[in-house]
Amino acid sequence: MPHLILDYSANLAEAVDMQGLCDALRDAMVETGVFPLGGIRVRALPCTIYSIADGDPAYAYLHMTLRMGSGRDEATRLRVAQTLSAVAEAFVTPTFSSPFALSLDLTELDPVTSLKPVNSIHRHLNNEGRA
Repeated sequence: MPHLILDYSANLAEAVDMQGLCDALRDAMVETGVFPLGGIRVRALPCTIYSIADGDPAYAYLHMTLRMGSGRDEATRLRVAQTLSAVAEAFVTPTFSSPFALSLDLTELDPVTSLKPVNSIHRHLNNEGRA
């Protein structure tokens, strides 16, 4: 953990480099110093069927859900949420001129029921000296 999931209206991809956005958000997550490198995942899922507000097809949205392990204080969670929101806004706003909604929800996972039986990425990164 953490996993950052981008759910977005497919029309946003016409103007926004979604791979570049994922990379920028991943870099921002690393730079916060809050998360172990080997646990970071960022993925973008386009929504091809959607209806926004009054139905104008030019409208777009990007909703980000950050799922992270529990135990970090509120100030840390808020700093991470604000950082990711700012990166997404700065990345999307200059290239997308239609009405647009950006949102983020940060969810802490239950340490008892959040199972991670396999993740050899941590070991790989440690062997490479990039933990």
